[in-house]
Parts: sequence; C-alpha cells; structure tokens
Amino acid sequence: MVATVLRIRFRILGNTLARNPWQLVGFIVGSLSALWLLLLAGVGLFFLGNLGLDAARATVTVAGAVLTLGWVVGPVFAAGVDTTLDPAKLAPFPLSTTRMMVAITAGGATGIPGIATTLGALATFALWWRWPVAALAAIVCVPVGVAVCVVASRAVASFAAGLGGRRRTRELIALLAFVVVIFASPLILGILSLVRLAARSGVQLDGIVEALSWTPIGAAWAVPGDLAAGAVVPGVLKLLIAAATLAVLWLLWHRSLASSLVAPPARSSARGGKAGALGWFGVVPTGPVGATWGRSLTYWLKDLRYTRQLLIVPFLPIAVLLYTGFDLTTPVFALSGVFVGFFLGVLPYTDVSFDGTAFATVVQTGISGRADRAGRSLAAASVGLPLLVVATLVTVALSGRWALLPAALGAGIALLLAGYGVSAVSSAMLIVPTPASGDNPFKRVPGATFGMFLAFLACWVAAVALSSPALVAAIVSVVTGSAGAAWLALALGVVIGPAVAALGITVGGRAFDTRAPALLARLRALKGV
Repeated sequence: MVATVLRIRFRILGNTLARNPWQLVGFIVGSLSALWLLLLAGVGLFFLGNLGLDAARATVTVAGAVLTLGWVVGPVFAAGVDTTLDPAKLAPFPLSTTRMMVAITAGGATGIPGIATTLGALATFALWWRWPVAALAAIVCVPVGVAVCVVASRAVASFAAGLGGRRRTRELIALLAFVVVIFASPLILGILSLVRLAARSGVQLDGIVEALSWTPIGAAWAVPGDLAAGAVVPGVLKLLIAAATLAVLWLLWHRSLASSLVAPPARSSARGGKAGALGWFGVVPTGPVGATWGRSLTYWLKDLRYTRQLLIVPFLPIAVLLYTGFDLTTPVFALSGVFVGFFLGVLPYTDVSFDGTAFATVVQTGISGRADRAGRSLAAASVGLPLLVVATLVTVALSGRWALLPAALGAGIALLLAGYGVSAVSSAMLIVPTPASGDNPFKRVPGATFGMFLAFLACWVAAVALSSPALVAAIVSVVTGSAGAAWLALALGVVIGPAVAALGITVGGRAFDTRAPALLARLRALKGV
C-alpha cells in the first residue's frame, strides 16, 4: 500500500509538470542546480580531509546541525503545502496511522529535498574514507541523521497544522516565519559577530561545536568524528541521543497525526462583516474604478499574501546599512527609498493570479480592462506611495543628507509608478500558481518558482529602463553633488512615473479586454495545483 501511495504521488507530480512546460523547465533547472551544489559539496568534503580530523569533525557536525534545523523550520513555511501526501487526503485509504506515517516519510525522503539531503549525507563518505572507523560509523549514522531530518519536518508540520486549524493562526505562523526569512541575513551576520566576539573573549569555537554535537540536531552527525578520534563513550552516547530523538519525534508525530485524523481541524473560520459596514468601498469613489480600488485595497491591507510582500520595506534600508558597514552617512543609505520603489513597483506583476477562480466574478461584471487596471494600480499606489515617502524621509533624515532628498524621491517615484505601469500590462497577460486565499502564503508548485523569477526579472528590467532618465539624474546628483540634478530627478520622476503608469493602464486594459476569458481558463486549470 505504501508503494501504491508513492506511485500516486509521483504520478500527480508528473502530471502537474506536464501541464505546464515552464514548471517542467523550472523543475529541471532546480534539480540541476541541486546536483551542482551537491557536486561542489562532495569535492569540498573530499579535500577537507587534508585539514585534519578536528576540522572534519567540526565541519560535518555544524553542517549536519544546520541541515537538520532547516528541515525543522521548513514545515513552518510548508504547512499545508504537500497536497499529494496530505494526511487528510490519505485518510480514505485503508492505512493505519503507522503505515500512513511510513508512506509520508518515504514520500519526504524521495522528494527533491529528501534526495538532495540523502546524497549530501552520503557525500560525507568522501571525507570519512581517511578514517575507516568513521566510515563504518557513518553507515549507521547517515540513515539516522536523514531520518531525524524527515521525521522532524513531518512532526513539526503536523503540529503546525494542528495549531493552524484556524485560518488566521495559520497565516500568522507563516507570516512570522517570513519575518525570520527576510531577516535571516542580519541574523546570520549577528551570529557571526557574536562568534567572533566570543573568540576574542577567549571562548574557544571548539567548545561551541562540542556543545552543538550533544544536541538532538547535531548528535547523529558528530558520532563518526568522535569514534575516529577515539572518543568511544561520547560517540556511543551521542548515537543514543540521536536514536532517542528519532523515537521521541516519531511518537509525538504519531500522537498528533492520530488526533488530527479523528478530529481534523476546521479549514476556515467564516466570519461575516459588520452589518452596514462597507469597509474601503465606503471610502473610495463609486463606479467600476472605485469598486476595483476598494476591493484591491482590502486585499493589500488584510490579505497576508499581499502583506507579507510589504514586509520587505523595512528590510531594505537595514540591508543597505549592513552592506555599508553600518555607516549612516553614505549616499547609498540616503537613497534607500529608491530600492523601496524598485521592489514595491513590481509586486503586483501577477495581481490577477491572486484572485483565483473568484476572477470569474470580475469577468461577469463586464468591467472594462482600463477600469480594472486603474483600480488595481490605485490600490497598490495607495499603499506603496506612503511607504516610499516615509522610507525616503526616514533614511535621508538619519543620513543627514537632505540635499539628496529630491533625487531620492524622484528616482523612487519613477521606479514605483513605472513598475505599476509594467505590472498593469504583465498581470493582464500572466497567470502563475499562487497560494489560494487562506492557504499558507509560501505554498509553491514544483517548477513554478523559476518561471515566476523570469517574469519578475523581466518586469524589473522594463521598469528600470522606463524610469532611467530620473535614475540617471539622481546618480549624477550623487556623483557631482549638483543640486540642479537632484531637482531634475524629482521633476523627471513625477512626470515619467505617472506617464508610464497611465500608458501601462491603457495597454494593459486592452490586453485585459482581449485575454480575460483566457486568464480565467488558466486560473481554473491551476485550481488545486
């Protein structure tokens, strides 16, 4: 029965990729990228042995712990993502809870992440062959380490699904995870700084690695190195820690899964609005443009699929600050608002995709393409423009370079509105797989990421090209210190930005009028993917 479930899983994956050539291309590119990284890891491990046993032990332990931690954190992003081996979908099959867990574990181990993890773990033999005792121990420890990764991810996913029975809770978990992701770089830099500080303070890094090797995430990976170094007792104890970790995770997952199958969590909590309250529909003008404006503005402010994209705004100035060595006075930091405009402008590049099959209602209203494009662009600008202005004022004030304020505002406005113009066209032509309303915002379809990246990149290039006069003027003002160039950038920005946005609404409106039925058909085809 487990083999049957796996065959069904791979048949669904194959059918999903066969329906969209771009997803297939993305799947192939992603697989080749993983193979390339694995090849690099194998070569690196082979030559790492030349540095001695201590370096080998530390590297494998730390890398294994990070790998396990990634599998533990991953389900937070992937809660509800595995649509093929979702326990709720397996419930009708004549499977006991234990056999279902075996099937899900096998499915996780045979997916792309599982295969990559297994191959990466096997690559440690390219290192341990110099120490036969370690190689023999790895025969046992590698399967245990991989099993801990897979079972931990499934156990955490099961707990997340239980916690996420309520839609809002599930979305907040995903949003919290996204915050962790976008601040991962600063966190890593901060951790590295702490490690350097600890080293300067006399704390040996070997001690940190040794402590990590006694934790559930690092124990299995540390055993071969310990045995090769002659530390038999610590090696055996760490192997027991790894085995106990696997057993405890399995038991906790079994209990959580059994409970969820008996009383599955509610998929959503429908809640009606307050009687007589029109929300943003009571604020924006009436008519087709106003109705679309109000509906889209509600999405931007209440739908976490949109909100999570806006979290990039506070991260951008911080990222610039990190890469400038925490120097607040640099012109690059003062121009952080330009980067905000650069990223925010193309966020709605596939806005129609987020409508899902509800787009049928939009088509049924007979709204003109120009009105739809205008309403969606106004909603995006209602959120994006205030964020751009605030980010620009704050970063310029912190840098003390008020002379660059016109240049920063002009270039930022040009990029933002030009991006909206490009998005008005692209979203009338492109449909990409996106999470449905209420799903985890991080839901992804295998192979879809590559196609989305290409479309995103094309929109960026177009937005930069169309707003280039304002960008050039801003750069000239930074390089020469010319106040005239800074004000010219502002003038060009407030002219070019709205002009490109209006042109995009016109062109995109015509495309929308022609392609709306095809967009709806494409959305229906993607339903359930």
